[in-house]
Amino acid sequence: MSASNPVEDSIKHSIKKNGFPGQVVRLPFKPVYDSCKKNGTALADVLAHLKAESILGSMAGDYIVFRSPEKAAEAVKAREAAPQEDSGADDSSWWSKLPGLADLPSKAREAMAKMTPEQLAEIKKRVENMSDEEKKNILNMISQFKNPFKGK
Repeated sequence: MSASNPVEDSIKHSIKKNGFPGQVVRLPFKPVYDSCKKNGTALADVLAHLKAESILGSMAGDYIVFRSPEKAAEAVKAREAAPQEDSGADDSSWWSKLPGLADLPSKAREAMAKMTPEQLAEIKKRVENMSDEEKKNILNMISQFKNPFKGK
């Protein structure tokens, strides 16, 4: 067994304190990311190690959502049971009410589908070369699109 990682231990303690594995638990992204940085470990590695222990973590906005495999399976079944029309753009989102932006998510998917492997590789390379600050700024900008009234 490998040595204990303080970030993993902290996450396990926090999620268990909040009802895991019986409940889905959300932890704010920034403190977890900052802890990873402080301890010199990659968040992807931490999530991979937790996954090996049946703790599934995924990004959801400004949070990391932790689920047990059972809860993850329930979420998949719920999505499959939802009407197919809900799988497109969310009609309740604020941008769907603005002229010309209702189909923004589908247009983005279409644009990426039309890209060549070289173009996709270039985008990946650019993202990998971004500083943490640049990545943070992009995530903040995207989160503002999800909720334009956040922080006002």
